[in-house]
Amino acid sequence: MSNNVNWSDLHSDVLQLILERLNIITYVRTRTVCKNWYAVCKRITSVQEKSPWLIIFPAGRPKCGSCVVVDFSTVPLTGIYKFYSLHNLGDDFSTHRCIATSGSWLLMLNPRSSLYVLNVFTRERIDLPQLESHQGRLRIERRQETTFIINKSLVTARNAINKTNAVLWVDEKTKRYIVVWSIGFFYMMYTRSGLDFWSEIPTREGPENLHGCQDIAFKDNKLYVLSRQNQIRILDFSQELPLALANNVEHQPFTNERPWRVKIGVTVSGHVLMVKNRVGEGPKMLKILKRDPEGTSWDTVESLEGEAWIMDLGVTIPAVNWTKPNSVYICKDKLVYLGDVSTRELRKVLDLNWDRRLSHARWFFPSLREL
Repeated sequence: MSNNVNWSDLHSDVLQLILERLNIITYVRTRTVCKNWYAVCKRITSVQEKSPWLIIFPAGRPKCGSCVVVDFSTVPLTGIYKFYSLHNLGDDFSTHRCIATSGSWLLMLNPRSSLYVLNVFTRERIDLPQLESHQGRLRIERRQETTFIINKSLVTARNAINKTNAVLWVDEKTKRYIVVWSIGFFYMMYTRSGLDFWSEIPTREGPENLHGCQDIAFKDNKLYVLSRQNQIRILDFSQELPLALANNVEHQPFTNERPWRVKIGVTVSGHVLMVKNRVGEGPKMLKILKRDPEGTSWDTVESLEGEAWIMDLGVTIPAVNWTKPNSVYICKDKLVYLGDVSTRELRKVLDLNWDRRLSHARWFFPSLREL
């Protein structure tokens, strides 16, 4: 066989079969080989990893527009994490913080407390409305470069990051999006594609009756809010305006367990989960409960029945490929944990504190749709 093979002339059907089996990083690189290969890539409607990856963000450094992603699928076979670098994400990228993800889209918060959405593979960017555009009872006014006022309360960018909850949803095909953001416990707002302003989600009055926000999750056009009154409120975002549903979940069972941090999630079938995880000093533990079918009590979950909970995304997924079933994937700043639901133990799988150039990490599902 001749070594002078022109790989750009490889039969398109054969090439497509090969490309469909590549991981997303290799696929993105393959698109740039030549025009013929790029044309075949355009025939592939979408590429999406079935197992979660880790994205690691840089610490604030001048003109650092790169980040690192980690493919965990190689670990079961080789015991080695596979790292890839992504570049050209913007000169100021390292000074911004990711607060939510949807596929390969990141919801970023910059030092001036402005938000935007960025695709780490295509570099597409969606600038969200400025907070001053807010329509509701909140009065927002900027002071200096890193602070702004909500009503009469002065909020710094640091506090906004440390006390924020956010969810992001992006349709890969149409680029339609929904963003919900809360600052502290009592200020929630949302925007979506087609709007040039932020709207308030009332937390202290009105039919939503949220009474504050401890955590939020989003699935199938429904926003799940864990309120300060230890209830889970459900808002339907399928219409133009979010609508509070009647099937709220009341009386969460973790009210007085101070050493624990409460998070909520939604299973593939739509059941609401609640977890307390302890990742500070002492034993690393987690405890998951699920509302029983009659809605009268919370039952301890000893198995996710073949699913895995990606806590950064607030949802469970089918445990296929290299995703470990009955596990909880957790990131806390520069520490990455894997929890076992049956034993309730949290095991540290990656510690990034050894590198000062790194800031924080999040789980995400790399995806790319060809248009």
